[in-house]
Amino acid sequence: MIATAHGKPLGRIAAIINRSHNDYHKDRVGFFGFFDSVDDPQVAKALFEKAAEILRAHGMTSLRGPYNPSINDDCGLLTEGFDTPAFISMPWNPPYYRELYAAAGLASVRILYAWMIPLQAATPARVNKIVDRLARRSRVTIRSIRMNDLEHEMKILHRLYNVTLNRNWGFYPISLEDLRHAAKDLKAIADPNLILFACLDDQEVAFSLSLPNVNELFHAARPRRGLLRFLEIALRIQIQRPKSARLCVLGVDPEHQNKGLSALLFYEAYVRTKARYERSEVSWVEANNVEILEGAQLMGGYQDKTYEIFEKTIGEICSPT
Repeated sequence: MIATAHGKPLGRIAAIINRSHNDYHKDRVGFFGFFDSVDDPQVAKALFEKAAEILRAHGMTSLRGPYNPSINDDCGLLTEGFDTPAFISMPWNPPYYRELYAAAGLASVRILYAWMIPLQAATPARVNKIVDRLARRSRVTIRSIRMNDLEHEMKILHRLYNVTLNRNWGFYPISLEDLRHAAKDLKAIADPNLILFACLDDQEVAFSLSLPNVNELFHAARPRRGLLRFLEIALRIQIQRPKSARLCVLGVDPEHQNKGLSALLFYEAYVRTKARYERSEVSWVEANNVEILEGAQLMGGYQDKTYEIFEKTIGEICSPT
């Protein structure tokens, strides 16, 4: 939906019904995403009210977001860390959006963090000792993705994604077809050295996925206009490597958790990223994911951005004042 005044666009919102989520969780959550608005609470209220009206008509009982369009895509409202551009597949929004959400009666239900890890310094000695001890006690080997056998690798990724991330709030299984589609979009920018599997007795039991932060290249091309901007972006992707990367996902098979695999894989991702990039963002991380947050801190990282998920019972949203 798009709000206008005298033919001038003022804002937009998408009402989303995610059947995969609702079938998996046995609930009736409606979602919203792709929100954009001028700094006017009345415009925002009208947008949220219309989204609620549509979702209520389809039997949904709550409104949750922002998801653009799902938890497997970029999601969350940026509430801290506006001074630097967002990394690849992470959202950015003006600071006043939080006030617009509050005016529409939405409340924060989840906090997500982005941690920044500078990569110029030597690996902390304490971390080296921990990793050496874990490596001696395990039979784990770590390898990068084999791009010449991508179909087989995608099946491994699909299995691990669905068994390792199901503890995350709002998770629902992704289909192999959807994963293939995402991989097709990312293949042009992916760095195979940053897509890793941890193997135990030749069986993949954990994985991590980092991506070059091509948003740097998009940002550099902003002064261009029209077709020239797209041409410059395409050229930069071909000849210029970003200085930063983003650790997007790290998961360990539940049968092999509490064995130090997460720490080993996190360390290996750190070392490989350090060899090619200057800094790495770890995002997003739920506030209760103590293991990853402590790991990022051990590596010299710091909290850089905060994102939040908001929700509201549909029957209460945008009540007249």
